[in-house]
Amino acid sequence: MKRIFACLLALLLLSSCGNTSGTETTADPAAETTAETAAETKLTADIPDVHYDGYTVTYLTGDPYVDHFRLITELTGEPLSDAAYNRNLSVSDLLGVEFDAMQVDIGQVASTLQNAVAAGDATYDYVFPHATVGVPAMVTGGLLYNIKSLPVVDFSKPWWNESMTEALAIGDTAYYMSGDIVMTWQGMLAILFNKDYLVNYNIEENLYDLVREGKWTYDKMLSLMEGVGMDLDGDGKMTAADQFGMLGNLNTGYGTIIGCGQPLTTRNAEGYPTLALNTEKMITIVEKYYAMVNSPDTWMDAYGSTTYATSIYRDILIEGRSFFTELDIGGLYSYLREIEFDFGILPLPKFDETQKQHQIFCGAGLIGVPVNTADPERSGAVAEALAFYSYEMLRPAFFDVVLENKSVRDEDSYEMITLMHENKTFDFGFNFDATGQCYNMLKVVVIDKKSTDFASHYASVEKSIVSGFDKFIADFEANQ
Repeated sequence: MKRIFACLLALLLLSSCGNTSGTETTADPAAETTAETAAETKLTADIPDVHYDGYTVTYLTGDPYVDHFRLITELTGEPLSDAAYNRNLSVSDLLGVEFDAMQVDIGQVASTLQNAVAAGDATYDYVFPHATVGVPAMVTGGLLYNIKSLPVVDFSKPWWNESMTEALAIGDTAYYMSGDIVMTWQGMLAILFNKDYLVNYNIEENLYDLVREGKWTYDKMLSLMEGVGMDLDGDGKMTAADQFGMLGNLNTGYGTIIGCGQPLTTRNAEGYPTLALNTEKMITIVEKYYAMVNSPDTWMDAYGSTTYATSIYRDILIEGRSFFTELDIGGLYSYLREIEFDFGILPLPKFDETQKQHQIFCGAGLIGVPVNTADPERSGAVAEALAFYSYEMLRPAFFDVVLENKSVRDEDSYEMITLMHENKTFDFGFNFDATGQCYNMLKVVVIDKKSTDFASHYASVEKSIVSGFDKFIADFEANQ
């Protein structure tokens, strides 16, 4: 027998609102019928009718990621924390489990799991590594359970990122999963725009409509930012003290590649990853990115999750000195409340109007199950319950926090962030390329070499990258 748990469609959660006009309204029978039909349409999670008698579910992770699990023990009044508390309580009551975490240095996650597996120690139920550190080693070392064989988990449900599972698959196996279960851990590159500039520069186009109509492209963004740069301090040169049409991150060129619909890798007939960057499209992406980076209307800087708070990048953004800003709102959502001007959120632009949909780079939030898990059904049941209740409780709360600034609490913003979340795109070439040669190609050519000669650079690194992938596959097969 199974317990069936259901929630209303996310659309109902995000779009419901009250009538505040004070005008008396008459019920529309057709609308009532539609509402009743929608109410009857429910998403369900099938969880075994089991109880684990106080079993402690233990995460293995790297410093400082433990906070992303939100092992909240009491209500605080902070929406996201309270949502996490209620999620954890719901899963605990449902399955009779508690939660704990083992935190080690980022570089020691793989070796810690390796030692545990070798010793027959099944303490760890899940492993949450850094996006790239140790990710290949745990797969080639045979340390992880094939999640395609994990009981209970249903990757077709919207609380899982099914495309990520497929993107990181090797042959007919996969070893990492991701989704709403780690909502606040996943990166989500986006474009913030300062609404004041729409007025100041007489921009009449509705940027949200550009997205809806498939016209929010890289060229459109370049045209809108043109001429916005301004030498505010009058020193005759553009410095960090001035105004810009675009504030870009030096370290996230891979976001542009993915956003333009160009994969780093694809899978061959055997389901193994192959390098996919040697295309005419990639050459054009390099040219477009070069034009943006070297525009007098652009300021390029760098930040990380631990350096953003004291960065020049942050100063330019919150002081309203950039029209467009590329920002990882998945990792830096809490800082959005610092912004006092009206701003909007857009997905990364498409390559051109023929690209079918926006693709939002995402590389973090990988979840693995140790190969020596004592009870695969328990691992699957807890994961499915956590993901489902995260979808029901954490996702709406996270959206509310991201959009907490009153200027973006509107239907357009909810629509855009929902679109971005549902189009998060992973790529084997990011998570499994330990050298960074694959995903950093755009940065190396344009920023480091100050060039558009992609062909020469590609030729110089192709053999090394392919050899790395070949070795990965050989090591993987040796442990099967």
